[in-house]
Amino acid sequence: MRKHRHLPLVAIISLLLSCLAMTHAQQQSDVKNGAAADIVFLVDSSWSAGKDRFLLVQEFLSDVVESLAVGDNDFHFALVRLNGNPHTEFLLNTYHTKQEVLSHILNMSYIGGSNQTGKGLEYIIHSHLTEASGSRAADGVPQVIVVLTDGQSEDGFALPSAELKSADVNVFAVGVEDADETALREIASDPLSMHVFNLENVTSLHDIVGNLVSCIRSSVNPERAGDTESLKDITAQDSADIIFLIDGSNNTGSAHFAVIRDFLVNVLERLSVGNQQIRVGVVQYSDEPRTVFSLNTYPSKATVLDAVKRLSFEGGELANIGLALDYVVENHFTRAGGSRVEEGVPQVLVLISAGPSSDEIRDGVVALKQASVFSFGLGAQAASRAELQHIATDDSLVFTVPEFRSFGDLQEQILPYLSRVAQRHIILQPPAIVTQVVEVNKRDIVFLVDGSSSLGQPNFNAIRDFVARVIQRLEIGKDLVQVSVAQYADTVKPEFYLNTHANKKDAITAVRRMRALEGSALYTGSALDFVRNNLFTSAAGHRAAEGVPKLLVLITGGKSLDEVSQPAQELKRGSIMAFAIGSRASDEDELKEIAFDSSLVFIPAEFRPAPLQSMLLSLLAPLRTLTGTTEVHINKRDIIFLLDGSDNVGKNNFPYVRDFVTNLVNSLDVGSDNIRVGLVQFSDTPVTEFSLDTYQTKSELLAHLRRLQLKGGSGLNTGSALSYVHANHFTEAGGSRTQERVPQLLLLLLAGPSEDSYLQAANALVRSGVLTFCVGANRADKAELEHIAFNPSLVYLMDDFGSLPTLPQQLIQPLTTYVSGGVQEVPLTQPESKRDILFLFDGSANVMGQFPAVRDFLYKIVEELDVKPDGTRVAIAQFSDDVRLESRFNEHQNKAEILNLVKRMKIKTGKALNLGYALDYALRNIFVRSAGSRIEDNVQQFLVLLVAGRSTDAVAGPASSLKQRGVIPFIFQAKNADPDELEQIVPAPAFILAAESLPKIGDLQAQIVSLLKAAQSAGPVSGEKDVVFLIDGSEGVRSGFPLLKEFVQRVVENLDVGPDRVRVALVQYSDRTRPEFYLNSHMDQQGVISAIRKLTLLGGPIPNTGAALDFVLRNILTRSTGSRIADGVPQLLIVLTAERSGDDVRGPSVVLKQGGAVPIGIGIGNADISEMQTISFIPDFALAIPTFRELGTVQQLISERVIQLNREELSTLKPVFLPSPSAGVGSKKDVVFLIDGSQNAGPEFQHIRTLIERLVEYLDIGFDTTRVAVIQFSDDSKVEFPLNAHFSKDEVQNAVRRLRPKGGRQVYIGNALQYALKNVFQRPLGSRIEEGVPQFLVLISSGRSDDEVGESAVELKQFGVAPLAIARHTDQEELVKISLSPEYVFSVSTFRELPRLEQKLLSPITTLTSQQIQQILASTRYPPSVIESDAADIVFLIDSSDAVRPDGIAHIRDFISRIVRRLNIGPSKVRIGVVQFSNDVFPEFYLKTHKTQNLVLEAIRRLRFKGGSPLNTGKALEFVARNLFVKSAGSRIEDGVPQHLVLFLGGKSQDDVTRHAQVISSSGIMRLGIGDRNVDRTDLQAITNDPRLVFTVREFRELPNIEERVMLSFGPSGATPQPPGVDFTSPPRPEKKKADIVFLLDGSINFRRDSFQEVLRFVAEIVDTVYEDGDSIRVGLVQYNSDPTDEFFLKDYSTKRQIIDAINKVVYKGGRHANTKVGIEHLRLNHFVPSAGSRLDERVPQIAFVITGGKSVEDAQGVSLALTQKGVKVFAVGVRNIDSEEVGKIASNSATAFRVGSVQELSELSETVLETLHDAMHETLCPGVTDVSKACNLEVILGFDGSRDQNVFVSQKGLESKMDDILTRISQMQRISCSGSQLPTVRVSVVANTPSGPVEAFDFAEYQPELFEKFRNMRSQHPYILTADTLRLYQNKFKQSSPDSVKVVIHFTDGVDGDLDDLHRASEELRQEGRCQASLV
Repeated sequence: MRKHRHLPLVAIISLLLSCLAMTHAQQQSDVKNGAAADIVFLVDSSWSAGKDRFLLVQEFLSDVVESLAVGDNDFHFALVRLNGNPHTEFLLNTYHTKQEVLSHILNMSYIGGSNQTGKGLEYIIHSHLTEASGSRAADGVPQVIVVLTDGQSEDGFALPSAELKSADVNVFAVGVEDADETALREIASDPLSMHVFNLENVTSLHDIVGNLVSCIRSSVNPERAGDTESLKDITAQDSADIIFLIDGSNNTGSAHFAVIRDFLVNVLERLSVGNQQIRVGVVQYSDEPRTVFSLNTYPSKATVLDAVKRLSFEGGELANIGLALDYVVENHFTRAGGSRVEEGVPQVLVLISAGPSSDEIRDGVVALKQASVFSFGLGAQAASRAELQHIATDDSLVFTVPEFRSFGDLQEQILPYLSRVAQRHIILQPPAIVTQVVEVNKRDIVFLVDGSSSLGQPNFNAIRDFVARVIQRLEIGKDLVQVSVAQYADTVKPEFYLNTHANKKDAITAVRRMRALEGSALYTGSALDFVRNNLFTSAAGHRAAEGVPKLLVLITGGKSLDEVSQPAQELKRGSIMAFAIGSRASDEDELKEIAFDSSLVFIPAEFRPAPLQSMLLSLLAPLRTLTGTTEVHINKRDIIFLLDGSDNVGKNNFPYVRDFVTNLVNSLDVGSDNIRVGLVQFSDTPVTEFSLDTYQTKSELLAHLRRLQLKGGSGLNTGSALSYVHANHFTEAGGSRTQERVPQLLLLLLAGPSEDSYLQAANALVRSGVLTFCVGANRADKAELEHIAFNPSLVYLMDDFGSLPTLPQQLIQPLTTYVSGGVQEVPLTQPESKRDILFLFDGSANVMGQFPAVRDFLYKIVEELDVKPDGTRVAIAQFSDDVRLESRFNEHQNKAEILNLVKRMKIKTGKALNLGYALDYALRNIFVRSAGSRIEDNVQQFLVLLVAGRSTDAVAGPASSLKQRGVIPFIFQAKNADPDELEQIVPAPAFILAAESLPKIGDLQAQIVSLLKAAQSAGPVSGEKDVVFLIDGSEGVRSGFPLLKEFVQRVVENLDVGPDRVRVALVQYSDRTRPEFYLNSHMDQQGVISAIRKLTLLGGPIPNTGAALDFVLRNILTRSTGSRIADGVPQLLIVLTAERSGDDVRGPSVVLKQGGAVPIGIGIGNADISEMQTISFIPDFALAIPTFRELGTVQQLISERVIQLNREELSTLKPVFLPSPSAGVGSKKDVVFLIDGSQNAGPEFQHIRTLIERLVEYLDIGFDTTRVAVIQFSDDSKVEFPLNAHFSKDEVQNAVRRLRPKGGRQVYIGNALQYALKNVFQRPLGSRIEEGVPQFLVLISSGRSDDEVGESAVELKQFGVAPLAIARHTDQEELVKISLSPEYVFSVSTFRELPRLEQKLLSPITTLTSQQIQQILASTRYPPSVIESDAADIVFLIDSSDAVRPDGIAHIRDFISRIVRRLNIGPSKVRIGVVQFSNDVFPEFYLKTHKTQNLVLEAIRRLRFKGGSPLNTGKALEFVARNLFVKSAGSRIEDGVPQHLVLFLGGKSQDDVTRHAQVISSSGIMRLGIGDRNVDRTDLQAITNDPRLVFTVREFRELPNIEERVMLSFGPSGATPQPPGVDFTSPPRPEKKKADIVFLLDGSINFRRDSFQEVLRFVAEIVDTVYEDGDSIRVGLVQYNSDPTDEFFLKDYSTKRQIIDAINKVVYKGGRHANTKVGIEHLRLNHFVPSAGSRLDERVPQIAFVITGGKSVEDAQGVSLALTQKGVKVFAVGVRNIDSEEVGKIASNSATAFRVGSVQELSELSETVLETLHDAMHETLCPGVTDVSKACNLEVILGFDGSRDQNVFVSQKGLESKMDDILTRISQMQRISCSGSQLPTVRVSVVANTPSGPVEAFDFAEYQPELFEKFRNMRSQHPYILTADTLRLYQNKFKQSSPDSVKVVIHFTDGVDGDLDDLHRASEELRQEGRCQASLV
């Protein structure tokens, strides 16, 4: 039966009886007396997935309400549901009748979501238990909450639960579906027997209704109504006593201390501070605590804040938190310290820590709890979270940030808790103090302390604190340890005696009150005598009668002035064990003479806190353990630390490991003659950090440890590492003193299981007398550690890495006292059965140069085998063109001989590789009796084959013979071996092990050894087991049933069937179940096979696999049917099905596995692989094959698995219980195949296609199950079909079969990943990522990417996608960057190998959940991105308040655009973010959003005025600090990239800017402030903190005047501002635009009303962007359907604001038809005329802008041509139902024709339209054109320069070859802006300038090819130059030509040769004379 955490049946019955006993009578009483209560239901929807299950919940709620609301009862109900966030269905005062409540409940719809019970309870407290929400608590009406949950909350509920209990709210907890009993009990009220209900499933809810109702009634006492005193007032005035305990040590530092100070100010400003409300005290700690002010020092908030603002950093080397906790308890949480604890006021401690404690904290924590102090832990930087959790009252009261700049974020987290403690919403329960049970040795200890004046006060204080810390670590008490303290100088002063203080607290208090004696001389000898005669006496408290050891700790700062020898001898004779601690000024020989043993002498570097602290543990160990019964010797030891340095530890956890070793070494007496220490790290391989003789002193050793870094590595070869330390460290050469009989110790720390064999190495260490300790963390295997350790008692397992630093206290005694004795070695292996193994290795030229690696590999394999005549026999041969037999099976029959042979092996060589011949040779000459093979004795025969190339002969025949003889082959595939060829030899691809390369073949050693040892005979073998076949007999199997029977028969043929060996049963099932024969039906193989052959198909519509599993357990695995389950015989169940189950399989499979069965699931065709994995004992046992024909390929594998699974093997396995595949989104997957379609992949593209087809065959394709998409990529990417295109397996496969390679030379994977993210993994394209459905991307690439993949891969994974990467001919590094983790990287040498990856790809796709994917992604460490030298992150923060106005935003927007155009935008270069703000903050885009300049500019153009007031600049600064300048938003602040904030401000801020400006400043962000005349310059200067970085303009229209200064302020490095005093020249003002634009908008039903609004928005956006300040732009608008309507004319409005307002007021016309012809003709006649405002006669550009949604009822081409001939440029935008050809007929030319698929895409078109519109507005502004229908003549000058002193045609190689083409194309130009249908007349001249004057090839002429020769003749004249004279040459030439032509200059240049300013002036002159177009190339 299943074991449950649920309520036992007997308990349910008892509970029912207890509550039902009073039910009837109580109901009568309730009806009569009228009970009253407010009842709130809190329903967790996360587990009730599915409509049916939710209906049961609704019924339950209805039944409870129905049962309670009877008679005169006054029950009010409310309902809250949890679906991620709490959601109120109705309040207590929403409904007044039962029927209304029931109606609401029954009409609710199901909503799934996450379970956050804590949030739900908190929500009820604040939103339901209030008078406004209908609560009658104030009237004394009982408050009841009924929580319905699975108990698996994703958040904490301890605090809200405590708050409810403190307010006497009655909470009932009903748990379902594996609910967490502990969680339910924490939620519920007392007594728990009445308030907790835990049910196995949702169907049981109905059964507890009566029970629950009775218990609710019994908890609601009618007599309480009106008793307001019975309910606690939870709105009492805030009061609390809060002590802030602040880390003032060097851990914090002065810079960060200011952050803490600001934090305190911000917190206190939000609290009700005052003498009668919240009192505050502050203590700063480092070496010792210091009171800043007490609880009663300041009576008001103002004075407290002033005191906090004056806080200054104290500093100190140590951070003694334990001492500080004791201090605040003793000095502050007391009446004298201002505490009101006796008045019941909550006592609160807020600890702020920046690093781990330097002292022991346990006693301080106990003191806090005993004092009932509510403790919070706040940490930053190196603070220990584990330590803070130990101190805090609850883990939820611990808040940490990685660095101080984020410390302010904790303010919002802690404030609610402080307020709720002060309001008594959270009540501290009585402390449960767990005291550690420690066996304490009684001892009497006297501390004799130097009190002389020469010591100095600082040193004395340090000694005093050190003595206090030692006492703090001792177990003080009359029956435990007693202490006494005395000072001495020239006299002795006892401070207190052994019997003075009976507890630790009093003793420490007395020590801390000590004041220095200040004696003038130091007489140590007489002081020792005084101690012996006066302190170690019965009168002074010494327990001589009990034989308690006497210990003396002398601490002295100098040499004694009297003799110490005699007193020291007297001490020893009196059995007083003396410890001597001396400064460097003391005499070391004198100290050794005094000390009981020289090992008890300690000389710290100085008497300062840190050095004394470092020797604390070294002193404590002997102080606690020495007995004095034997003489103490120097404790010599050699200790090697062997540390796991693999990824199992990881960089985050390695500091814990380092601290653990450091703490332990600190406790040891390190020295060359005492304890020596060495250290080795290992992962794949071991690395020596230092040896036993490397360091002679502890300080040197500790310095190395502080620098220790994680080695890293994915492997963990523990055996290899153990052998390494044995051979290299526990030797004389390694510094070991083993010859001197010094104990040898190894401390091994592991965080994961070993990947190689370790027993042999561990036993070798034991035999050498090495004492091995083992420490395990994370995934370490306990059994493995116990095998390795000297004995199991030396194994220490830690729950987490954070616990490691506390372990030295446990280890120090055994490490320094244990010695090795005789132990029994762990058996290396179980005895191996007999087997013959032939190693047949490729000896051809394929392995030339790498044969030593192959030979070493073979040596290591043989070394692991039990080679002997009656065990494993080995034969070895090499092959190439023929075979060379190195050793037969009977030739070398022991391991030493074989290994010696392998060592001497030489490569055979040979060019050919005849694999077929080699296999045949092996069968005929090696697997035969004469060669020593025992094949005829049924001993299993193995062939281990290594192949490094393609065979030159056929292998199929010999391979078949090999299988027939029963030889089991394993193959190492290396280099160019053909996998298709090798698969012919093996029974299944799993028998092929692929080596990445021959030098790395050793990586496969452990795998092959394991396989060889595990594999058993494929023929009949003995061994008890019961095997049951459960086969699908439904109609879906009919066609494959014969193959199914054949498979079962083949498996049985390999089993040793018999009554005492293997028994077989078979059950067939569909919607019913039929046993074919039982385990005791047939007792021989033939009988079973005959029964199988007689099987007929059962038939039936659907297989109910769950019911069939249940049938097997109840009816087959029983003693009566032949099962031996009760005798411990393995019960194997082989399930074969071809369809998804019609019922639930998880429940029955769990029961089956818990009952002792071992299921193996085989899914065929439509079977669900995840269902098979759920059924199987472990997921790896599940197999999936596409058709029945493939059963033969897995038969051998199943046979071997059945044989292998004996009792011993099963004892090492544990069943895995997977969630049901049908639950939630478990079976839902979105799978995107991103496949290479380039030329490289083309020849093998069919293999990619086939792989996708086969994978789809295994997947459950459907709308609600698995969706598939395919993208092809090469130079660009293309979606073949998205996730929502096909929802059946056939559809997907047909689409895949139609795929053809798209071609392309490049392979841009980075671009393709980005494309996939934006174009497939989105909701509109079928992705269900927002529903939590796992997202997979399967990348298949032909080679290394031609672009960078890193950033795209990171973005994809951070989005939640799990990539699996397959590539041919590429390096692992790139694939690892892309993939989810390295295990999902697959390299192939050819795409023909893809079939062997099917199962490897299916496993993650079918098993990984979204949660698992997120866990993997969360642990992924992404490499830092490539950052270029000019990189910068720039955030523009824009005031968009009412004061700035829309026109101000437009000017700011244009200014930012100009800045951005001058920056080098890119992911590794400059990144841009933009935020607008007013009274609130409006982020536009983040630093990571846009990766190109065009995208940034497009986003900036879309900026629109927000408005709002007042202006909260401080709030905006805080927002950008927290949300923009952070890594998650794209900031590279952690990589050192310069960070810039550019603030535009148009008024004075209404909130504080200084504090947030300081936070930004402390983060290293450069601030630049820009303001207009309304700005408060003080604000800007406070923000920038540098007047040089403040720029003001009168109005924002003048921003271009400061453009250069702003650019220069970024500095040359992007971070450094330019020095002040630099004069900046303003750039020329941009030329103002003129244009007349009339919009003609389709107002027919081509656009619906809402779509027409999108069109108007588009028009307004065009106007808003084009129309800049100072421009002269007029706009008109006409709407048309079958006829036009004038909305407004060009003359009507003169400002942009008026125009946009008019556009927004346009009302949609509607109408069935759209006649574009009539509309355009209307424009020509009525709008582009002077009376309407047109300036056509003034040469102002005329533009018609037509937007239409469908084809015109009349052809509009003619009227458009007429309008164009009039001089109007016609733009045409077609939307939806109009084709591009139609749009092209309307537009003036193709450049002004645009089409989009929907109105929503118009915004994406704006950039292109704007660019074309900009060109059109400048096109006719050239002066000198007098006639609109001018002759269309162009004159073009082609010029060039080449300044090098050589032939220009040599230096500029492309010039000559391209010039002919350029001239030809210019002369053949088509119609551009010519009137009507004219073609232009183009005349060309080629001319260039030299220092001596112009050189002309030919004058203006229509170009003919013969003119080209004249150009070529210019090659002899050089150099050609570009100066101002060159442009003047062109100007003069144009003056001599036709005045009516358009002039164009095209000049090819290699750079300017003359003065640049002169060139600018000449260019301007050329332009002003009408020479309009000049292009420099």
